[in-house]
This record gives sequence, structure tokens and C-alpha cells, in this order.
Amino acid sequence: MCSCHHINSPVSPQEFREWFRTIRFFERHRGWFFLSPEGLAVGPYDSERSAEAQAVRLAKILKNLSHKMDARVAVIEFTLSSPGGMTAA
Repeated sequence: MCSCHHINSPVSPQEFREWFRTIRFFERHRGWFFLSPEGLAVGPYDSERSAEAQAVRLAKILKNLSHKMDARVAVIEFTLSSPGGMTAA
């Protein structure tokens, strides 16, 4: 897992791509999930494509974080407002 230190703004496009590549997608009996670099399972989503779309959405949010906001808090807030949400996969 990567640390959160390179998520803070400004982030170069290369750092952003490297960060996104660390996100892991997996399927469980309830649907598709992704594991964020912060170690949180986010989902379930109906399809792998839906999980990927939400991971992109989250990556954009994390890319634009201010130094004041913790990435883990941002992931939790995202999951509470996203259709899949966060769960124990």
C-alpha cells in the first residue's frame, strides 16, 4: 500500500497515475469492491466497471485535497455519500 503523503496537492500527473495503479479491484459474493491505498474496502458495486468509475471519482477528490484534510477521512466521507459505500469485504 502506498502512503498518503503524495496525495496532497500539488500532485503531478505521473504521481496521480502511480497512485491510481495502487488501487486494487476484487469481487466478493455481494459485488465488486476496490481497496483504496489507505486500506479501506469500498463497495459493493454492481460491476467491475462501476467500481472503477467510483475509484476514478475518489482519486480525483483525493488529488485535490488541501493539506488540512486527512486522506482517510476523505475516503470515509466519499464512501458514505457514494452508491456502493464502504463495507467490510
